[in-house]
Amino acid sequence: MLKGHMDLLVLRLLQSRGAIHGHQIRQELTDLSGRVFQPSCGRLYPHLAEMEETGWLKSRTELVGKRRERKTYSITAKGQTELKRRSQKWSLFSKGIEQVLKHCRL
Repeated sequence: MLKGHMDLLVLRLLQSRGAIHGHQIRQELTDLSGRVFQPSCGRLYPHLAEMEETGWLKSRTELVGKRRERKTYSITAKGQTELKRRSQKWSLFSKGIEQVLKHCRL
């Protein structure tokens, strides 16, 4: 179910939290969804790279300790525009689902 909606969730999370690193994105998505969404690192990090390529995210590498580097991600103006578009699409979609479920009660 997460397929196709990862962009929306990541963009909204970054809009809300500001710049955060990939592990924190993964953890927040897991925690905030009540563990419904548990994106694997193998899917999340390539997805973040794709979102950066499209211009929706920007990253900054920061030094943690003396040698370890960590990449933080933040939403761009282009990402804000995409977030608005996807939020509107999701709203229409979820309202449509709710209407069908409401009219087809068991």
